[in-house]
Amino acid sequence: MAHPDLDKLLDALLPFAKQTLSKRGAFYPFGATLKMDGDLTMTSVYDGRETPPAQEILLALTDNMRAQAAVSEIAAAGVCVDVRISRPGASTKTDAIHCGLEHSSGESVDVYVPYRKSWFRGMQYDELFASVRDPKIFLKA
Repeated sequence: MAHPDLDKLLDALLPFAKQTLSKRGAFYPFGATLKMDGDLTMTSVYDGRETPPAQEILLALTDNMRAQAAVSEIAAAGVCVDVRISRPGASTKTDAIHCGLEHSSGESVDVYVPYRKSWFRGMQYDELFASVRDPKIFLKA
C-alpha cells in the first residue's frame, strides 16, 4: 500500500479478524479510524439486537465514518467484513477477510485475505491480494 496510514489500519484490522475467526469461526463487521493526530481507534456499532444483519452493521459503520470524515475528524478509516469472493482467475468462491481502507488524500484500497477452515489445523490463510476501491467514506464534495 502506498500510504503508511493505510498500512497502520490494516495492521490493526487483520490480526483482530484472524483472532475472532480462530475463536468463533466468523465475525461481524468492525472497523478502525485514524484521527488527525495519528490516534487509532477500533470501532463497531450496536443497535440493541443480538444478531443484526451484517450488511446493516456495515452500513452503520460506513455512515458513522463518513460523518467523521465530513468534518475532518479522521485522516483514514477502514472497515473489515467476513465475505465470500472469487479469487482473481478462479471460478469458485472462497471465504475471505475483506478490509476496505480509505485515506483523506483520496487513496482507497480493498484488501482480501482468503481463508479456509481445517478440522485439524484451524484456520489457514492464503496470500492477500488487493484492488482499487471506490471511496465510500471520504467522498469528494
